[in-house]
Amino acid sequence: MQSYLKRLSGPSAFGWALLLLAVVGLAAVLRLGQLGSLPPGLYRDEAFNGLDALRVLDGERVIFFEANNGREPLYIYLTAAATALLGRSTTSLRLAAALTGIFTTWLTYKLAAAWFDRLTGLFAAFIWATTLWAVHLSRIGLRPVLLPAALTLTFWLATRAYTRSPQSPNLQSPVSHLHSTLLWLAAGLAYGLAFYTYLAVRFTPLLLVLIIVYLVWQDGRRRLWPGLVWFGLGTAVIITPLVLFYSQHFDLFLGRAGQVSIFNPVINEGDLWGALWRQTGRALGMFLWRGDDIVRHNPPGRPVFDWLTAVPFLIGLVWCVRHWRRAGAMILLLWTAVMLLPTILAEDAPHFLRAVGVLPAVLIFPAIGLAQIWRWERLPAWLRQGTVIVLLAGSLLITLRDYVNYGANPETALLFEAAAVELAEDLQAEEGDTAVYLDRWFWDEPTQKGWPSIPYLTDLDDVHFYRPESGLPPAAPGQPVALYAWRFGDLSFVPDLMPAPGVVDVKTGPLARGDLEPEAYPLYVRYHGAPGLPDRGAAANFGGAIRLEEAALSFEGNSWLVDLSWVADTAVDPNLVAFVHLVGPEGILAQSDLPPGGGNWLPDWWQPDQIVREQRRFEGIRPYDPPQDFIRIGVYHAQTGQNLPLLDGSGQAVSEFYILEIGD
Repeated sequence: MQSYLKRLSGPSAFGWALLLLAVVGLAAVLRLGQLGSLPPGLYRDEAFNGLDALRVLDGERVIFFEANNGREPLYIYLTAAATALLGRSTTSLRLAAALTGIFTTWLTYKLAAAWFDRLTGLFAAFIWATTLWAVHLSRIGLRPVLLPAALTLTFWLATRAYTRSPQSPNLQSPVSHLHSTLLWLAAGLAYGLAFYTYLAVRFTPLLLVLIIVYLVWQDGRRRLWPGLVWFGLGTAVIITPLVLFYSQHFDLFLGRAGQVSIFNPVINEGDLWGALWRQTGRALGMFLWRGDDIVRHNPPGRPVFDWLTAVPFLIGLVWCVRHWRRAGAMILLLWTAVMLLPTILAEDAPHFLRAVGVLPAVLIFPAIGLAQIWRWERLPAWLRQGTVIVLLAGSLLITLRDYVNYGANPETALLFEAAAVELAEDLQAEEGDTAVYLDRWFWDEPTQKGWPSIPYLTDLDDVHFYRPESGLPPAAPGQPVALYAWRFGDLSFVPDLMPAPGVVDVKTGPLARGDLEPEAYPLYVRYHGAPGLPDRGAAANFGGAIRLEEAALSFEGNSWLVDLSWVADTAVDPNLVAFVHLVGPEGILAQSDLPPGGGNWLPDWWQPDQIVREQRRFEGIRPYDPPQDFIRIGVYHAQTGQNLPLLDGSGQAVSEFYILEIGD
């Protein structure tokens, strides 16, 4: 064991490459696995990027995308490339973020190794690869993930240029001079590109000024001259088109920042200094105490560092403060302090998107701490190095646990608008001979209350968009019909659109909820009508008022699904309620009480020769026991509470409910 740890502490160049490759591979697994479904759904900001990407593929070329509060263009152009390659999908929208996160793993290693050493670089890369904040940022289709990559690339290239610039330019050979010049120019190009990533980049000029002042004070200005000129030239080449655009659209330059700034009296509530004090405390507390509470950004309240990396973070932070005369240490401190300003000076601190500029700088602090532990000679090598390995492995397991739980949280699916994704998937799954009707509200009002993921994910040429008040074109005779309706709108036209005789399947869509809405609600109802009737034989006749044609039980994970088919020859009493009981030896396991048709087929819609199917879903039920479990189905009158009798073929009452035995 000791010989192995000794080899690990000082591997060959090939060994370092293999270790880095393993870390990058781990980053890829954590970012690409189930990319389209974890987190579940597709938030509207991601979908807006997709809609703009489609416009790019249609030939639109702009320097700034004005919709959705305005967005820098780089991520959208990358998304356009992914969409062209993979088609319209959640994976296409998130692929650029995942690949950027993987690439930043390598960049983090290169930067930390350049500023400190290869061991610190390897630890920093591992922490970037496995820290939940960095992982989640790489799994959502939003542009902030590009900023850490651009800044890390800028600092790494600038570091290489700076270290190759001698104190006196006269001592530099022509080849070395050209090399350092090209590096300075490349660093400037990378920095200019950063302005096409995310809004928080506007704080970086302050960071660069502070770094330059520090380097001039520490090292003199000779190493920076004329390199900074080439750096500025590279930056200017890239940034000039964006500057020209902002000069003509200054309202877009200020728009989003003005809405969320704590200098806005609406935000600070007339107490600017108090708001600034509170915001600073929350921003500093995000590392160890309480992180972002917004569910789309983070498991609510989870700090940046788990309890296993908290101590290495503090060790690294203290080490940098004590060694502030070292350029790498001081730049990390300045980087973190300046790039916290975007979240300090805006509402909702700590906000993990606005604070993204601190990554991966803050992740190098625990890497420094781990390197100090690894080399702490007061402890035996097996103990200190084994401790580091346990800390890293344990932190990885905590990230996996927390992120899996985060993805399984129903609140995550709600706020990532998973219901709209399911609607789009249902639309895409409709058979080609089906007449599809979709409430226009779902499709073309994404700037108000609509759902932009639906038009992005749905590529259908033949959809009848409608407004209930404007009427619907009829389907062809004998043609199946699928109607996607807003459940709380005018549905009086539904029975006229459904075929009779025919079978109507009624599906209630999953729950949705907007940011400011107090309660979740079913996003849509799908009515599917197929002409013609199957062979009929009623399973249960309840009081001659309504008949149960068929009942069936199936299972989906831990859910029990009960499918019910109802028939009524005339309008039914609006007070009728159909109950379904899941019954085991211990009594009723679960129950559902809804009007026949699940509450989405109104009492006056029932017609002769029309079967209406619905499904009752029961979540989290224990596995069924075939010999003993059964389903009990009945109908009662809501006002009187009396069950309708179950009638036999001769019209005699035989029971108060129908029993569906599960069997093996």
